[in-house]
Amino acid sequence: MDFESFHDECTDTAEKLRAGIALQQRLQRRIGKSIENGDVRGAEKDIAAIAAAAEEMALNIGTLADAVTGFDAATYLASGDFAEQLVEECDKRGIDIVGEGNSYEIFPYRLKIDPSNEDVLINGRKAPGLRPAAIANMLEAGKAKLLSASFNAVQFAAELAAAYDLAIIATAKGKKPVMDADVYLSTLYKYLTPMRRFRRDYDARAFAFDLARLYSAEDVVLADGRRIQFGPSRNNNRAIRILDAYGSELFIATVRFFTD
Repeated sequence: MDFESFHDECTDTAEKLRAGIALQQRLQRRIGKSIENGDVRGAEKDIAAIAAAAEEMALNIGTLADAVTGFDAATYLASGDFAEQLVEECDKRGIDIVGEGNSYEIFPYRLKIDPSNEDVLINGRKAPGLRPAAIANMLEAGKAKLLSASFNAVQFAAELAAAYDLAIIATAKGKKPVMDADVYLSTLYKYLTPMRRFRRDYDARAFAFDLARLYSAEDVVLADGRRIQFGPSRNNNRAIRILDAYGSELFIATVRFFTD
């Protein structure tokens, strides 16, 4: 099913309804004026016209109701049509999207298709509807808003370094800590958000987005002189997908803070 065809069909019928309502309002005003002036013939003529308009309205309402009630959301989502059309809409807007089946990454968002509940989830929250073009517009606007928000790379790096220092001490387990060892970023995220309610306010997607902006920032040096180095991992389950400043896909897993 092509949702845009469904959308256009419903929009055309809804426009007829709008025009019909406007016509009925005009006729109603004319009828009232005719009665006020005693123009019985004029009122009779407009009453016939408004009755005909009402019949046409009823037909259009029935047409729109049939189209809407006949829309099988579960089948549309399960068939792959929604996913295919969403990818097309994202491609039109230059939005990075990867995935297959019912799970997709649209950095920094994660989208899941849930046919059984007739829902599309974006970062765990229900999308307002199932129109791929509208969802693509929403994702594009959301990312633009995130990018326009101020970001202090040095401050974020300092906060990340504080979590890093705690992780280094904790993993040493009483032995001499290696102060510039590689530490998984997923471990640091847990230090940054020790409570569940913190993770609701600052989820893993937001963390990945901040990492991407830090990664793309120019040479960042902490107040203590340390620099940052990100690294990959053989364990893909620990890797975090980001896009660099050029929109290229990267997977980073570890970070180390070191001095020259």
